[in-house]
Amino acid sequence: MSRGRPAASACGSQQPIMVGTTRRTGFTLSLCMVYFVFLCGAVVTFMQWEPFAPKVAVNLTPRPGVIKEAKRYSSKDIAILLQRFLPEKNKTNRTLPLTSALTSTYRLVDQTLRVGDTAHFVIQAKDSDGRNKTIGGDFWFTVLTSVEDDHPTAGGRTAGSVVDHNNGTYSVSFYVGWPGIAYVHMTLAAPSEATKWLREQYWPVEKRIFWRGTFRNKTKPGQKPLSHSTLCYLMRNASSTDDCVADHNPNATGLTALYCERPKAPLTCDDLHSLALDVKATGQRTSQIVGKASKLFVGVNFMRRLVHGPISVKIALSPNRTESRAPVCKPDSRHLVNDGFWLNKTWHHLQCQVYKWDDTKAVGECLRHKHVYIIADSTVRSWYHEITRKLGLPWQRLGSRVVKNNYYEELDLNMTYRFHPRVITQARVTLSMTPYEVDVLFNLPTKDCGRSIFVFSSWAHFTQWTRDSYVERALLLRDAILRFRERCPDVPIVMKGAHPREHKGTQMRVVGSDYTLWALGRTLRAIFHGTGVYFFDMWQMNVAYGPSNIHMPTDVISEEVNWFLTYVCGFKNSTT
Repeated sequence: MSRGRPAASACGSQQPIMVGTTRRTGFTLSLCMVYFVFLCGAVVTFMQWEPFAPKVAVNLTPRPGVIKEAKRYSSKDIAILLQRFLPEKNKTNRTLPLTSALTSTYRLVDQTLRVGDTAHFVIQAKDSDGRNKTIGGDFWFTVLTSVEDDHPTAGGRTAGSVVDHNNGTYSVSFYVGWPGIAYVHMTLAAPSEATKWLREQYWPVEKRIFWRGTFRNKTKPGQKPLSHSTLCYLMRNASSTDDCVADHNPNATGLTALYCERPKAPLTCDDLHSLALDVKATGQRTSQIVGKASKLFVGVNFMRRLVHGPISVKIALSPNRTESRAPVCKPDSRHLVNDGFWLNKTWHHLQCQVYKWDDTKAVGECLRHKHVYIIADSTVRSWYHEITRKLGLPWQRLGSRVVKNNYYEELDLNMTYRFHPRVITQARVTLSMTPYEVDVLFNLPTKDCGRSIFVFSSWAHFTQWTRDSYVERALLLRDAILRFRERCPDVPIVMKGAHPREHKGTQMRVVGSDYTLWALGRTLRAIFHGTGVYFFDMWQMNVAYGPSNIHMPTDVISEEVNWFLTYVCGFKNSTT
């Protein structure tokens, strides 16, 4: 186990070691942090019984000293990159009155609307005294619905695309997908002062999340092992520390490493066994960082619907309208303003042509002789459930499990699910359970390229990573995919994008901020453009559906899986 700053060695030269941390503290337990933990896959069970054994053992561990050293990305490189695809809209250093939902207004630009049109609105942000704001940066949720409720899950629903003009005004565009009445929901999700604070004062701060590292020595049968727990944390480019370098994979995380305080003798850094989230330490650290900024995330300035504007608009039928056929789903297609709209339980795609996959035989033929690798989080673990259901196989509850392998002999189909590293859970997790995506790609034998499908999702557990650590991780995964493409150019690779979530309590509005999630999603879409990765942008689909939740209901998951199957298998075996 090395000490101090992570060495710039080839990936795998330091074998990943299971990390965990636990420190006894007197901190008051933050209820909203507990809530956050459970919603991100909190209580993980590790029952190893499998109804179907994998056909072959899947090598998901790094090969020491084989991968060429990864490119290095400086903080300056990352800042320049972010400014291109996530530019700062609120550049003022002056303290200005907050944007208020009670005084801000919106108006419809085109008064006559027909099915198939784009409805254009303009929002004018105002402060509490009714004065026009002259800067951008406000964060909006904009939805049209055919039902008057705040968050209906029936009828027609569609999310708007927002353009920030950086002068206090915002253009909002909706695709009009149904005739009749459309109720207008313009919600101030966060004022520009909150997004500026999140971006400049919160996102760059190190050591915002802590784990308990459990150290345990090896013993002979019958002997009780020694055990001790200490605090663990993430740090990028640490100049000096006496703590253990618990896990450092430079090809996956660059200059970012996981450190743990040293255990009591005779235990050493090499005795690290497992990781579990330290809720108390993380909650206290969050409270310390947020401080007086909590006022930005409460009251009429946060998640409030605008009241000055048309409550509804009328949509007429278009008598001469003909349906246009959406293009084939493929990576790097031109991104349209609106992704689609809901009619009851069905999502109508505009970006590309997605088919229903409700025929078990068609789904089986789609995935026959395949190996689906899901290296992601609990938002994609639900895909595993849904794919199993669509295959007509016995439903298997994964619970909050981080490891799952199935082999379905009648289809010659392997299904592998692994959580990515740094799981936010109070259960103890060993590093061997959570492989890095770059290692999985590198270790895939070339002979298996033709049967492999990969699904990645790296956003739900990363809101407490720093800007530089997160962007560097995404860039290094991009580099790994480009290397992988040299020998496996046709393997389907899917990256699931971010979506909003529920929040209970002020602290959760910071830790799991929708603005941060949106920023992570935009970061992923920009970084993986041009790599042949199919980016599933789920934001508008989830905003439009109804109430936000980190784990969306079956209606949404089924549509996501339909999208996935259409992309990886094409249309010929699907049902319309």
